[in-house]
Amino acid sequence: MPPQKAVSGIAVDTSHFEYEDGVLRLTWEMLSDVVFTDEYSDEVQAYVPYPTFGAQLQAIEGREVLIEGYIIPLEETGDETILVLSALPYSSCFFCGGAGPESVMDIKLRPDEKRKFTTDDRMTFLGKLRLNDDDLYYLNYILEDAAVYQ
Repeated sequence: MPPQKAVSGIAVDTSHFEYEDGVLRLTWEMLSDVVFTDEYSDEVQAYVPYPTFGAQLQAIEGREVLIEGYIIPLEETGDETILVLSALPYSSCFFCGGAGPESVMDIKLRPDEKRKFTTDDRMTFLGKLRLNDDDLYYLNYILEDAAVYQ
């Protein structure tokens, strides 16, 4: 894994990142490298906080990562292939407790990972990180092709 990646012409040192089994271990602190700007959205007819991701996050977008957090199932949507992972338990998370949008992530599960998840179970997932700055139907962080990491 290269210790540096150029983002907008600037080399970003990633050598200090923590790895497990050769995979980058993403932390919620790393995900706080983002600034939000409220902009009006005609689509939802409201002001929405749009993210500008820091250089370190841009440098790792598309890479396979590990992330640990608390499960927030979305089974009521009828889609068992997506759930939310939170830095904090449900009672303190972005949706209920006032944490910021950088503290939650959509987990898009592999088809073979379909199963029941329980609210506030603490789990680690493996998948590819995608930064989302324009699709209002998903969170700002998305872990694609995700699987439970054992």
